[in-house]
Amino acid sequence: MAYQVGPACYSTAVQAAQASASAQAGAIVQHGGAAYMIEVASVHSDAIDYALHPVSGGAAVTLSVPYNAQPCGLLALDDGLAFGWGIAAVWLGVYALTFIGRVVAGKWGADGNT
Repeated sequence: MAYQVGPACYSTAVQAAQASASAQAGAIVQHGGAAYMIEVASVHSDAIDYALHPVSGGAAVTLSVPYNAQPCGLLALDDGLAFGWGIAAVWLGVYALTFIGRVVAGKWGADGNT
Protein backbone atom coordinates (compact mmCIF):
# COMPACT_ATOMS: atom_id res chain seq x y z
CA MET A 1 0.00 0.00 0.00
CA ALA A 2 1.28 3.48 -0.87
CA TYR A 3 1.05 6.50 1.41
CA GLN A 4 0.68 10.12 0.34
CA VAL A 5 2.37 13.23 1.68
CA GLY A 6 1.58 16.35 -0.33
CA PRO A 7 1.80 15.63 -4.06
CA ALA A 8 3.95 12.49 -3.69
CA CYS A 9 3.26 8.86 -2.75
CA TYR A 10 5.66 6.68 -0.77
CA SER A 11 5.80 2.89 -0.59
CA THR A 12 6.00 2.62 3.22
CA ALA A 13 4.49 4.52 6.15
CA VAL A 14 7.99 5.24 7.50
CA GLN A 15 9.02 6.94 4.24
CA ALA A 16 5.83 9.01 4.33
CA ALA A 17 6.53 9.97 7.94
CA GLN A 18 10.10 10.95 7.01
CA ALA A 19 8.80 13.17 4.22
CA SER A 20 6.28 14.77 6.54
CA ALA A 21 8.86 15.30 9.28
CA SER A 22 11.43 16.79 6.91
CA ALA A 23 8.96 19.55 6.04
CA GLN A 24 9.05 20.64 9.70
CA ALA A 25 12.80 20.39 10.30
CA GLY A 26 14.50 23.73 10.88
CA ALA A 27 11.29 25.64 11.56
CA ILE A 28 11.04 28.01 14.50
CA VAL A 29 7.97 27.43 16.70
CA GLN A 30 6.68 28.76 19.99
CA HIS A 31 6.01 26.17 22.67
CA GLY A 32 5.26 27.05 26.29
CA GLY A 33 6.17 30.72 25.89
CA ALA A 34 9.63 30.19 24.38
CA ALA A 35 10.91 29.95 20.80
CA TYR A 36 12.36 26.62 19.68
CA MET A 37 14.02 25.31 16.54
CA ILE A 38 12.66 21.93 15.40
CA GLU A 39 14.99 19.02 14.74
CA VAL A 40 13.74 15.55 13.80
CA ALA A 41 15.02 13.11 16.43
CA SER A 42 13.49 9.87 15.09
CA VAL A 43 10.75 8.69 12.75
CA HIS A 44 8.49 5.67 13.15
CA SER A 45 5.49 4.52 11.14
CA ASP A 46 3.09 5.72 13.86
CA ALA A 47 4.98 8.61 15.52
CA ILE A 48 7.56 11.32 14.87
CA ASP A 49 9.91 12.40 17.66
CA TYR A 50 11.08 16.01 17.51
CA ALA A 51 13.85 17.65 19.50
CA LEU A 52 12.97 21.27 20.25
CA HIS A 53 16.13 23.32 20.77
CA PRO A 54 15.58 26.66 22.54
CA VAL A 55 16.67 29.58 20.38
CA SER A 56 17.99 31.38 23.45
CA GLY A 57 20.07 28.32 24.42
CA GLY A 58 19.53 25.61 26.99
CA ALA A 59 18.47 21.98 27.11
CA ALA A 60 16.43 20.52 24.26
CA VAL A 61 12.86 19.36 24.81
CA THR A 62 11.76 16.09 23.20
CA LEU A 63 8.25 15.91 21.83
CA SER A 64 6.62 12.78 20.39
CA VAL A 65 3.81 13.43 17.91
CA PRO A 66 1.47 10.66 16.73
CA TYR A 67 1.53 10.15 12.96
CA ASN A 68 -1.18 8.54 10.86
CA ALA A 69 -0.06 7.88 7.28
CA GLN A 70 -2.75 8.61 4.69
CA PRO A 71 -3.31 6.20 1.78
CA CYS A 72 -2.24 7.46 -1.61
CA GLY A 73 -5.13 9.03 -3.48
CA LEU A 74 -3.36 10.28 -6.60
CA LEU A 75 -4.92 9.52 -9.96
CA ALA A 76 -3.43 6.65 -11.93
CA LEU A 77 -3.72 5.43 -15.53
CA ASP A 78 -6.88 3.45 -14.76
CA ASP A 79 -8.56 6.60 -13.46
CA GLY A 80 -7.59 8.51 -16.59
CA LEU A 81 -8.96 5.77 -18.83
CA ALA A 82 -12.26 5.75 -16.94
CA PHE A 83 -12.57 9.54 -17.28
CA GLY A 84 -11.62 9.39 -20.97
CA TRP A 85 -14.20 6.74 -21.80
CA GLY A 86 -16.83 8.68 -19.87
CA ILE A 87 -16.13 11.84 -21.87
CA ALA A 88 -16.15 9.88 -25.14
CA ALA A 89 -19.53 8.36 -24.20
CA VAL A 90 -20.97 11.82 -23.53
CA TRP A 91 -19.79 13.12 -26.91
CA LEU A 92 -21.22 10.07 -28.68
CA GLY A 93 -24.51 10.61 -26.86
CA VAL A 94 -24.61 14.27 -27.93
CA TYR A 95 -23.92 13.27 -31.53
CA ALA A 96 -26.63 10.60 -31.43
CA LEU A 97 -29.19 13.05 -30.03
CA THR A 98 -28.25 15.64 -32.67
CA PHE A 99 -28.59 13.03 -35.43
CA ILE A 100 -31.98 11.84 -34.13
CA GLY A 101 -33.16 15.46 -33.83
CA ARG A 102 -32.24 16.15 -37.47
CA VAL A 103 -34.02 13.02 -38.66
CA VAL A 104 -37.16 13.80 -36.67
CA ALA A 105 -37.19 17.42 -37.87
CA GLY A 106 -36.87 16.20 -41.47
CA LYS A 107 -33.77 18.19 -42.15
CA TRP A 108 -31.69 15.22 -43.13
CA GLY A 109 -31.38 15.30 -46.89
CA ALA A 110 -33.78 18.26 -47.24
CA ASP A 111 -31.28 20.15 -49.38
CA GLY A 112 -31.33 17.48 -52.05
CA ASN A 113 -28.15 15.81 -50.90
CA THR A 114 -28.41 12.40 -49.36
